[in-house]
Amino acid sequence: MDSHELICRYLHGVASEEEVRELDRRLRSDQALQEDFLVQSELDANLRQEAQLGSRDDVQQASSDESADHWQQNHRGRRMTVRILLALATVALIAVVTQAFLLPGSPQEIITVTSVSGPIAWTGDGGHVTNAIAVGEKLPGGTLELLSPDASVEFAFKDRSALTLAGLSAMTISNDSLNAGSEMQKKLYLRHGRLSARVQRQPRGRPLIVSTNTAELTVLGTKFNVETSPESTRLTVKEGSVRLKRLPDGKEVDVPAQQCVFASLENQNALPLQSLNSPVNRWQSELRQDVVMGKWTSRLWGIGVKLKKAVASGKMSEQEALKVYKQTAHLNDSAGSVWTVSSPVGALLVLSVGRSQDHPVHLQATSSILVRGRAFSRTPVKIGLNVEFPDGGFAGKYSTTIPASQFAVGEEFEMELPLNKFRDDRKTDVSPVGLELTDWWLVAKSSSGKFEITSVELANAPLRDKP
Repeated sequence: MDSHELICRYLHGVASEEEVRELDRRLRSDQALQEDFLVQSELDANLRQEAQLGSRDDVQQASSDESADHWQQNHRGRRMTVRILLALATVALIAVVTQAFLLPGSPQEIITVTSVSGPIAWTGDGGHVTNAIAVGEKLPGGTLELLSPDASVEFAFKDRSALTLAGLSAMTISNDSLNAGSEMQKKLYLRHGRLSARVQRQPRGRPLIVSTNTAELTVLGTKFNVETSPESTRLTVKEGSVRLKRLPDGKEVDVPAQQCVFASLENQNALPLQSLNSPVNRWQSELRQDVVMGKWTSRLWGIGVKLKKAVASGKMSEQEALKVYKQTAHLNDSAGSVWTVSSPVGALLVLSVGRSQDHPVHLQATSSILVRGRAFSRTPVKIGLNVEFPDGGFAGKYSTTIPASQFAVGEEFEMELPLNKFRDDRKTDVSPVGLELTDWWLVAKSSSGKFEITSVELANAPLRDKP
C-alpha cells in the first residue's frame, strides 16, 4: 500500500494496527512524507469548511485573483510560521497517537453511551462506519464524529467518568495497555471541536490523556472543558487541576481550578494562566475572531469589490477608486460579515463565544438574541445556543426555528429572539436561564441556502419596544 493511501486510512480512523505501525515507521525516516502528512492533516481538519463552500451570490462571486493575492500578501508570513510550528506539532503528535491508538488483541468495550442527539458517525474497529448508536450501547475503541452544531454525544467510562462531545466535533477514544497485564489507561484524541469532562480520580500512574493537534492534557480527576482547532487549544478547568503540554516546544503548565490557558501555534512564548472572570449577561460577537464554521468576508474586501464594479461600469476612474480604497484601508478592518457554508446537513454557521470574550456569559430570563444580516435564499432556518453549567459540563442545546416566510431574497433582516423562544428538544420543560453560553449557531434547511450574518448580540433586556 502506498504512503498516500496509508495516510488517508489513518486520518479517517480506518487503518489497522499493522497499517498504523507501518505509517509510523515510514514517517520517522521520510521528511517529505512528514510534509505530506501535515498537508493532509490540515485538509482533513478543515474539510467541512473549505471543501463544501459551493457557489455564492454575485457579491461572493466577485472575489478575484487580485483579492486573493492581497490576502496572501498580508498573511503569508503568519501562515508560514504556523505551518512550520504545525509541522513540529505533527511530528510530536505522531508519537502520541501511535502509542495511544494501537490496541492489542480483540476489541474491548470502553465506553457506554448515555445520551445521543443529532447526526453522528461512529467508526469502530475494522473501519466499519455507522450513523446509528443507541443509549446504553457499549462501544470499543473508535472515532466519534458529530456532523452538525446541534449534535451531541454523552458517554461514560467504566469508572463513571462522564464526557460530552458537542457541536461540530471529532474524537478518537481508546484504552492503551500499559504493560502485558490488564492495566489500561484512558486516551482520547480530540481532532477538533469541544469536549466537556467530569473525570473520576484516576489510578496512580494512569492519568487520562487528552491529545489535540497542539497540546496534550494530563488529567488525574477533575472537571474541565477543552475546545480545539487545527492551530490552537483552549483549556478551562472548573475543579481540580490539569497539566497542559504544548506539543511543538514541550512547554508545560499546571492549570488549577477556575483558570484557563490558551495554547496557540501563533504564540510560542509563555503559557500564561487566566482567571475565570465574573460572569456577564451581554455579548457582542466579534465575527472574524469567533467564527468556527463559516466564511469570513471583511468590509474592506466588499468595498474593493464595489469599487472594481464602479470602474468596470465607467462610474469611476481607476485613480478615483484607488484613492477611495487607500483612504478606507487606513481604517480598522475588523468589521465584516460571515456567510453560511454548505454541508450534508444544511448550510451552517457557528460562532464560539469564548474566542473573543474573557468573561463567562450567563443567560437570564430577560436575555434576547439579536441577529442582523441578509438572506439570499428563502428557506427555513434554525438558530441555536449551546450551553454549559456554570460549574462545568455540557448542559444542552436550545434552538428556535425561523420560517422561510420571514426572509426576502437579497434583503436585510433583523431578528430579536427572546430567550423564552428557545427550546431543548430533549428537555422541553427545562429553561436555559442561569446557564453559560458557549456557542451560537445557524443551520439553514437547504445546504444551498445562502445567508450573510453581519451582527449577533446578546442583551439582558428587550432590545426594542414591542407593539
